[in-house]
Amino acid sequence: MSITLKIILFVAIAFWVVGIFIEFLIPYFNNLSYAYPFINRLYSTVCHQQFEKLIEINEHRSLVCSRCSGIYIGGLFSSFILLFIPVLKIRNGKFIILAALPMFIDVLLYSIGFYSYSKTIALITGLLFGFVGIVYIYFGLQKLLGNNAK
Repeated sequence: MSITLKIILFVAIAFWVVGIFIEFLIPYFNNLSYAYPFINRLYSTVCHQQFEKLIEINEHRSLVCSRCSGIYIGGLFSSFILLFIPVLKIRNGKFIILAALPMFIDVLLYSIGFYSYSKTIALITGLLFGFVGIVYIYFGLQKLLGNNAK
């Protein structure tokens, strides 16, 4: 995959992550308040946005839950690293399954009432999944673009 495409994807992911935290930015950039309803609606299509699961700092909330925030931030970190290293060949899906396993276990234990929801655990498991997941997305794009070039 070309460096130009990697940069475009990194910038797109960065804009997506910044959008998650638009409520934190509105006090500094008042004109963003006009975009808030549209952006909130956009993120509602990818996350349940349950009030008690949103990241909250100084009465400002993220537009997606803690786990989704972790997934997107993990993807951002991974896409930044992938700017500097080539995507490795992925032979199977074991790494994405291993990355999803802590998230699955967290959801399962929370759902059966073993413990109450933890924004921190949700964020960390999301970070892990997002970090690994973007590698698979990049590999898929690289394979797709390579097949079209032949």
